Amino acid sequence: MGRLEDLAVHHANAARWELGEALNRIASLDDEGTLRDKDLARIAYAYQRMSWWLQVTDLTHGREETVDGATALLTVRQRARELLINARPVNNGGLFALAMAESRRGGARAFLDATEKLAEVLALPSDHNAPPADTGTSATANDRASAEGNRP
Repeated sequence: MGRLEDLAVHHANAARWELGEALNRIASLDDEGTLRDKDLARIAYAYQRMSWWLQVTDLTHGREETVDGATALLTVRQRARELLINARPVNNGGLFALAMAESRRGGARAFLDATEKLAEVLALPSDHNAPPADTGTSATANDRASAEGNRP
């Protein structure tokens, strides 16, 4: 197992732990305890966040067609993007359906945010022979042109 696969398992376990903590809040309510909307929202959000990471680990551990960690991460990021772009508004089902749709979008957004920098690195071109980008150094246009003229 590679580093990306280990990272996906780590994030899935962290999300699973967060969900467990949110569920423990409800399980430990006594007779006088009050269950608040924020407790249910925390559970829904943690569950959705965990589901995105589980999709990555499902791809890397053969529950679907087994792929490497980079491919799995980019595939699930595409699924999350599609959910955010193509999600239809909830027209019926009441407040619960609306809240669950919002938690799905929130989980997708959290997954995309958490993996943004990693995805940028994975999507970099593999051509290491490309010239470096102009960094705004003090070389003049004539210096750059003469340097290019002296290349073999």
